[in-house]
Amino acid sequence: MIVADGSTIEWLAMPGTKPEGAEPTTLAYLAGMIDGDGYITITRSCRAGRLYHSPQVGIAGTRPEPHRLAASIWGGAINRYVPKDPSHRPQFQWCRTGAGAATVIQAIFPYLLLKIDQAMLALELWEHLEFGRCEDPFPWFSPDYDPVAYREVLRAEAIELNQSRNRVGKKAAGRLLDGRTWDQMPEVRHVG
Repeated sequence: MIVADGSTIEWLAMPGTKPEGAEPTTLAYLAGMIDGDGYITITRSCRAGRLYHSPQVGIAGTRPEPHRLAASIWGGAINRYVPKDPSHRPQFQWCRTGAGAATVIQAIFPYLLLKIDQAMLALELWEHLEFGRCEDPFPWFSPDYDPVAYREVLRAEAIELNQSRNRVGKKAAGRLLDGRTWDQMPEVRHVG
């Protein structure tokens, strides 16, 4: 797999990463939907006092067609949420978690433009989880090695990448430029 910076990476081979019948243009379209109206993240759950991590990918939006297309290729349910405000349109959500998410991410990875870093973190987590299922998963570490700490680091990085960097208050809007705050009108320079 070739990454945007020209380097190559290889992940664990997974069956179904190139869905049968899915054209490259369809995969590129869905990658664009996920780049724009979707998400790639790492989830955490706790069961019986133990932490579990998983990659997750999904699409949210007001039109059901992209969700149906993704579900027709990779499965998963489409949920419809009706807002309390009647002037708002219903929202549709589709997502895959775990092996299903890893399959989706690997299939769309070559077409992602914005969420490449999130995809790499999610796939790195998946690879770490797959190694963890082996008989001697981390032979280079001591027997008391706890892989959860590394998974928490990956999750924190994914959350940080998914935070919006563009939120500024109304008073500050338009004043931030090149990391500096501009409170006055720029000088007018006449050339000539």
